[in-house]
Amino acid sequence: MKRADGSPLRYAHIQYGAKRADVNRRSGGLDVSNKWAAKGTASYVSDGGFGGRLNASDVGAGSAKATATFSFNANGTTAWKSETNGGQGGGVWTRAQAGEYDILFTQVAANSEGFLQGTLNAWLAMTENRWIALTVSASRGRQATATRTVRAQIRRRQDGRIWLDKTMEFYCTVASDG
Repeated sequence: MKRADGSPLRYAHIQYGAKRADVNRRSGGLDVSNKWAAKGTASYVSDGGFGGRLNASDVGAGSAKATATFSFNANGTTAWKSETNGGQGGGVWTRAQAGEYDILFTQVAANSEGFLQGTLNAWLAMTENRWIALTVSASRGRQATATRTVRAQIRRRQDGRIWLDKTMEFYCTVASDG
């Protein structure tokens, strides 16, 4: 391993960062600036292990309520949970400084039932937890199903580059038995 000042040199593939000016060093006939990201431009962002769909359901005596929530957190983690009968999980969306990123949630599709909570259509700094939640409820023998498709985009503020573009589906169903 090559070292500079006793420390290992680290390189990130160009797909994780920006190209710099040619450095006149060639590998396979190509300037290495076309293979490796410029210093300080590499970024690693993922969906935190989220599969893309959250389900929540409930059946209740008199009334029923189901909520599905997904959050990108300021500490670089994700969390998803269903208030009832849907499970929960989490992962890591970045190991970099989360505050260097902004997030945008946009509703793509919806039915008329339920209530979507969270800030839509505005870029928000990832200096605090950002979440979206869908809730549906029913009472007096009624049933209800709520669906939403939400697009989450994460950009690095430094260069405006979109690092994550993920479609998330929320599906909540409830039934009241009286």
